[in-house]
Amino acid sequence: MADNTQKHSRRRVLRGAGTVTAAGIAALWASGTASAGPPARGARPVPPGKIGFGLYSVRDMLAEDPEGTLAMLGEAGYAEIEPAYDYGNRTPAQFRRIADDNGLRVIGSHHHPGDFRGDAAEVTLERAAVLGQKYVGVSYMDGEQSHDGYLRMAEEMNRFGERARAWGLRWYAHLHDHEFHPDPDTGRTLFDVWLHNTDPALVAYELDLYWILAASVEPGPYLRAHESRFPLLHLKDGTPTAGVETDLGDGDVDFASILANLSHPGAHHFVIERDEQPHPVRTANRSYDYLRGLRISPRR
Repeated sequence: MADNTQKHSRRRVLRGAGTVTAAGIAALWASGTASAGPPARGARPVPPGKIGFGLYSVRDMLAEDPEGTLAMLGEAGYAEIEPAYDYGNRTPAQFRRIADDNGLRVIGSHHHPGDFRGDAAEVTLERAAVLGQKYVGVSYMDGEQSHDGYLRMAEEMNRFGERARAWGLRWYAHLHDHEFHPDPDTGRTLFDVWLHNTDPALVAYELDLYWILAASVEPGPYLRAHESRFPLLHLKDGTPTAGVETDLGDGDVDFASILANLSHPGAHHFVIERDEQPHPVRTANRSYDYLRGLRISPRR
């Protein structure tokens, strides 16, 4: 009973945090909460109104019981959610009501590249608008893994971004490990082709901190040099080079050190994800509690 009371209290506080002004977010960023040990000098918490959960991590639960699944995430304390491919067999309007009822904002959504081609694009973008999203994007791109293939994909991504902007949305691509592999002919990192051939006003990226480490690439230099290109971050823990995933706090990913590369943490959205679903409710709750207890020192 005491645990349920605590969760309800936390949920009420964070519902309010999700709607505060920029000044309020700054105050929350500076306030701090209890953590497992003494925080480093100048360290601050992740803004609670920017902590989200990727619904791919509860996809089976969502398909069976969308109302119960979103209620569980609201109770856990989340402020934001990121659907992937569907809305638990509900219409966008129905899904929006369920999210609103549980104090959750739909911040972005994952789709297939084909969902932004031809007539399908208007359907995808209209749904995102109904859900009140700020971002809409793909979980992968389906072009050839080569320098020329990435140039062609970059051109298409700019077109996707143009269409999204017409709906008041910002388009983004979620990144995995293969985008950070070198092109076999040029030796150039493939993602760099996207980065330098897409319009920052049209195309953003969702950096997955697990997958970039799986490619044996350090995320720090990208975050320091191109911070504004990564408004959404996927936080997934485990042993990336071994292909092992865990709940946040149970793996080897040093989130505090990685996130210390950000100058403006409050400008980002921190989306927790675990591709595997051994214990999704535990994943949601344990990972949220870990991230709320994390302290990072922003780069100056």
